[in-house]
Amino acid sequence: MEKYTALGIMSGSSLDGLDMAFCEFIKENGKWRYNILAADTQAYDEEWKMLLQESFAATGVKLIENHVAYGRYLGRKALSFLKKNKLKPDIIASHGHTIFHQPEKSVSFQLGEGQAIATVSGIETVSDFRNKDVQLGGQGAPLVPVGDELLFGEYDYCVNFGGIANISFTENGKRVAYDVCAANQLLNHLSRQMGKAYDKNGETAALGKMNKPLFDALDNIPFYKQDYPKSLSNEQVKEFFIPLLDHSTATLEDKLYTAVKHIARHIALAAQNVQGSKMLFTGGGARNTFLVEAIRKECPRRTIYVPDTRLIDFKEALIFAFMGILRKTGETNCLASATGAARDSSGGVIFQP
Repeated sequence: MEKYTALGIMSGSSLDGLDMAFCEFIKENGKWRYNILAADTQAYDEEWKMLLQESFAATGVKLIENHVAYGRYLGRKALSFLKKNKLKPDIIASHGHTIFHQPEKSVSFQLGEGQAIATVSGIETVSDFRNKDVQLGGQGAPLVPVGDELLFGEYDYCVNFGGIANISFTENGKRVAYDVCAANQLLNHLSRQMGKAYDKNGETAALGKMNKPLFDALDNIPFYKQDYPKSLSNEQVKEFFIPLLDHSTATLEDKLYTAVKHIARHIALAAQNVQGSKMLFTGGGARNTFLVEAIRKECPRRTIYVPDTRLIDFKEALIFAFMGILRKTGETNCLASATGAARDSSGGVIFQP
């Protein structure tokens, strides 16, 4: 039996905060199991939200300054979390915050300098998980399928609703995954126009009705004509999705309703590719009861499992912690069948304190 511990750190595109999960991984008879021993989400204050948002337009020295500053911030947050819970992991595994993701140009950059995290925290750190796969010709995304396969294999497919929704399933004996559609980025963008961070339980969306012109315009976005494996970047969401919402003359309630129905439709279309009925939902969108019910209506023959809130909120942090352990032990943590790379790889750069 092998046992490891890792602190997984994840910052999603929806900017709702920093997820941290201290996880234990046990490998016995060739099979992995996990325990989340402590977890927390630290909301960003306005200063850090602004830094992360502005980094998309930062160039040169300023981008590097932000990269190091955010790395030091992650190191401090990790140290504070660990001291509070009286824990010390074998490693920290940090996804960072994606600033650029353009795999067609062999570029994927996550803010949060790994050496800064390791130095501030005093703990060996793994970061920069996407770049190796991108250099091997892959999308560098989605990365969670290795965890879906090894930790959640009892489900026929896994769907995660972050800023972008992605799906993972087994096809012809190989794990396949891809980004399905924009998700919380659309709903949160509209919710902020009401002065809210998000639409709790989809309550405002439930008051709306379908706006067919907006629904059709969203459906015609070029991303949907691409075959998988494929990934959807924050830049693409801002370029292709958000302007359609902003230029629509529909009411805010109708825009939210239409966006929910759009997400539900594309999850249902993705599910058509999967044999079996057990679907695991995680990520912030799994808390949106109106969205979950909309998907149930679109997928009447599927059984949707919404787990306890800890797994809903921290599955991605858990899997990046797991990927860090796989990198430390030299095992595959990035699947070419999911990303389209030339081969499987063990991605991530290891930094010593």
